[in-house]
Amino acid sequence: MVPVGRLAGLHEDVAAGATTASDLAPQDAWVARGRAEIPAATGSVYLQTGGIGPAPKAVIDEVKDRLEFQNQGPADPRYATDMARVEPDLRAQLARVFGAATDEVALTHSTSEGISIVAWSLNWRPGDEVILSNIEHPANVIPWYVLRDRFGIAIREIDLSVGTSLMDEVAAQLSPRTRMVSISHVSRNNGRTIRTGESAELGRLLRTRGIRYHLDGAQGPGCVPTDFRALGCDCYSTCGHKWLLGPKGTGALFVRRNILDDVQLSWAGSHSHATMDYEGAYTLLPGAARYEFGTRALADFAGFGRAVEWMEDIGFERIEDRIQSLVDHAIEAIAHTDGLEVSSPGTRPDRSGVFVLQLPADCDATALYNDLREDARILASPVRQPRDFRLSIHFFNTRDEIDAAIAAIAERCR
Repeated sequence: MVPVGRLAGLHEDVAAGATTASDLAPQDAWVARGRAEIPAATGSVYLQTGGIGPAPKAVIDEVKDRLEFQNQGPADPRYATDMARVEPDLRAQLARVFGAATDEVALTHSTSEGISIVAWSLNWRPGDEVILSNIEHPANVIPWYVLRDRFGIAIREIDLSVGTSLMDEVAAQLSPRTRMVSISHVSRNNGRTIRTGESAELGRLLRTRGIRYHLDGAQGPGCVPTDFRALGCDCYSTCGHKWLLGPKGTGALFVRRNILDDVQLSWAGSHSHATMDYEGAYTLLPGAARYEFGTRALADFAGFGRAVEWMEDIGFERIEDRIQSLVDHAIEAIAHTDGLEVSSPGTRPDRSGVFVLQLPADCDATALYNDLREDARILASPVRQPRDFRLSIHFFNTRDEIDAAIAAIAERCR
């Protein structure tokens, strides 16, 4: 454990804009380079990627450059033609990187938007059931409350606390009225990751019963291995602004090609259609792009593509391994810190960069969050359980930062 006295020195390094940390070995030079390219990574101890990820300068520059380029003549074909390539290129890129076909990718503005598209795609009847878990973000809860109040659906909840069985929990809640299962790929509340194999097994079970299977992937890509096809779900919603370090207001929805016509539109508009006339006839786009409509923030989507490219240049496997190595270190540090325990899973592949520790009974998580932010420039987060506190650990974080955060938490909760 880092003595509390070392926090002052770390704080001075942060204030000075240091781009490396003392614990980075020569073989970790790529980490130092990555940190140097992410302004927020050296402006504080940034352990809040699970909330909002800090974008690299290359992403910021891409958005800025595209916006300036577009506004030289937004309706001028000399500029509009080039900008029109942003979305199809991004769909193809996301498909290639995350295990889908290009026509299975829709570009959204958030994970929440993708969840709502899926939630409203069925013709719900009173008494129909959806299965959620006890570790969901409000984005995967509020839509179902609204559907409950509008159409009388029933919400069933499974326990995905650390150590429970996904298959057993779902099987216990299935009934002839179940129409959808919507759960997190990686929980923002306890860091539990649904294993790819068990997700595929669940997908096979649900398909035999005609039940739609959706994963909330806000905390997935860039944090844990993510392959849409291998996960076996019908729909997967994610965003660009967390672990992928992209612009805010960007996201993607993956939908299996053979159920596109079953995942019906509840919102549509210009650009959702392939053909139309003013006599009432229309056809939708054949792929998942049918879920997109209206004027789009093309510069932001270009930045999303640049963020994925930036991460891919480093190497997703290298990034994921680095995250897991840092989580190992965090677990070890907690083991040597009185009063703190680990709430998130302890072993890979059940765990993720969403590292959750348990505070002493008399330590208030919200007050701790404010104290760390204001006094030590450490950005972390309370989560759903009152005594749980989250450190979102990305590749650009360092062991020194993790030690400093844990020491500061222990000191304030003592």
